[in-house]
Amino acid sequence: MAARKLFHPPSILPLAGLFVLTLGLTLLGTLTRPIESLSLFWPINAILLGLLLRQASLATPPGWLAIYLGMVAADLLTGNDLLTALWLNACNMGLLLTAWYLMVHLPGQPRLEHPLALLHLLLACAAGAAVAASLACTMDGARWFDGTLQTTWLSWFTEQFSTCLLILPALLTAPRSWHRPNLHELRLLRALPLLALLASLAAGLVIGGPGALAFPVPALLWCALRYRLFTLAVLTMLTGLVEIVGVAGSLTFYGVAQHSIDDSALMSARLGISMLVMGPLVVAVATTINRQLLERLEHRANHDTLTGALMRNALAQQTSALLERRRQQPGSSPLSLLMIDIDHFKAINDTHGHAMGDQVLRTFAAELRQQLRQGELFGRLGGEEFAVVLPGANRVEALHIAERLRATVERLQFPLADGGTLRITVSIGVATLGEREYDLPLEQALLRADMALYQAKAQGRNRVMMAEERPD
Repeated sequence: MAARKLFHPPSILPLAGLFVLTLGLTLLGTLTRPIESLSLFWPINAILLGLLLRQASLATPPGWLAIYLGMVAADLLTGNDLLTALWLNACNMGLLLTAWYLMVHLPGQPRLEHPLALLHLLLACAAGAAVAASLACTMDGARWFDGTLQTTWLSWFTEQFSTCLLILPALLTAPRSWHRPNLHELRLLRALPLLALLASLAAGLVIGGPGALAFPVPALLWCALRYRLFTLAVLTMLTGLVEIVGVAGSLTFYGVAQHSIDDSALMSARLGISMLVMGPLVVAVATTINRQLLERLEHRANHDTLTGALMRNALAQQTSALLERRRQQPGSSPLSLLMIDIDHFKAINDTHGHAMGDQVLRTFAAELRQQLRQGELFGRLGGEEFAVVLPGANRVEALHIAERLRATVERLQFPLADGGTLRITVSIGVATLGEREYDLPLEQALLRADMALYQAKAQGRNRVMMAEERPD
């Protein structure tokens, strides 16, 4: 028998895409940097590092090679000799490999979902930038900025370190799928932190002075408390970029009256800017973690542990809110209620044990949740009794949904230890509320559906019964 292949080479298409992306980014960075100098802002390494952390399948030896070849090809196309291109991009690869390895192997997730993630990010970026700067200093005739090796090292380190700290948080927190923006977030009150940030940046350009670098910090802290982590990460990245460009143009750091800036001031400003934006990011990460914790606690408080359905109190609160909205909007769409009871559930527990009974409840609840649409409520009233709230469903639609749910449950099968199969059925009572009933509490609103449920049981179970429509 032929030996099983243990190595599966990656597809050529992702590698080609990685090569083209690296080539394009490097060409863009090279062609936009000042002549005869290192780049003011070199985002290529940070973008590639973020991509490799988000797409782990690309961080393979062929992937690293594709990146390196893309960088070298870009340098050759822009006039560098082969030896210089190989060594310059070895410096870039030193940063990528070092920072990637540390981010992957330090505790926590690369997507900044760990309380210490930002500290790990800072350490990884610092280590990667230090490796790149050290490799750059070993080049023959490293004379950038017409300075010493110390100046060269600091120039490489500060640019790479600050750029990674500014760009990576936005890349690591970017959502994997985009949704239509929430109109609530576009209201004026939600925009006030952003307006304050723009005003603080404008004030820095007008007033000038070293302290102008810190002007945006209060506004960024406000943004950290009001916006999502990804939004804040984008704002800190843009703020840092604006300030770095402002420093290089002698606007932010010295004010509009100055026309020159030395290298030491630029390097110091880069580090200062990257450190300043870390504060709001720490606040945003802590706020996000606390919000997620509160959401989990709220979910546990409002949902049944076994079935995941809303508990009775939570169902009552959310149903009351739906009824209140309809009461305030006369002529709005109707609302229907379903009362669902698993037939002969006590016999299942007595015959097959409570473990099988729990399995029946879990599977039944999971199946019903898959059948319901967004905005429809599903709750457990107790034992084997459940309720479904259908906003916008009239009598005909509610009856159709109830019949579909009944047929779905009837098709469920539960394998037994003895090789047999257990099947279950449900009885469902349906009621549609008129406008006069929108101010009823849940218990009274469910009463008509409950009466229809008892009629379904009395007529043999495994059926749907519609409550009589009350005259207005």
